Amino acid sequence: MVILGTILASNAHAVATLPPTGKQALLGWLRARVYASTFIPEPAPHPSASAHGPYVRTWYSPVLTEDLRMGRSPFRKGAAMVKELYLEGPNAPPVGYAVMRKVRSRSGPTGRGWFFSETFDGTNDALRIGRGLPVCTGCHRSGVDYLLSPFRP
Repeated sequence: MVILGTILASNAHAVATLPPTGKQALLGWLRARVYASTFIPEPAPHPSASAHGPYVRTWYSPVLTEDLRMGRSPFRKGAAMVKELYLEGPNAPPVGYAVMRKVRSRSGPTGRGWFFSETFDGTNDALRIGRGLPVCTGCHRSGVDYLLSPFRP
């Protein structure tokens, strides 16, 4: 019984540390910076090489970190990353976020195995959200299992 309770508690914690896929829950999770307690960050904000604004800082989930270290591709379900978007410079607080979360073991040709989200102001009004979003997969399909960032924890 104790072992079962430990396993269930561990699984609940793992799910709680992943970005939620619902709009309100995700925005709350991002504002609370839940990812900062378990994800591995890039050293600092840096100039963006993509359409995510002038400066970004990416945080990698434990599953994605392990997959990258082990050379796994495609990544496992539960791999995730959060990209903080700095529109006012690298020393200002982030004002938006881009999120990727692997929700299926296979990514699929259109990226439907990935949940994507992006908001440039942290609000529900400006939130793009969904699986295999064309606005996201259009660029990300050229990455390793849809991951473009060159940083490796």
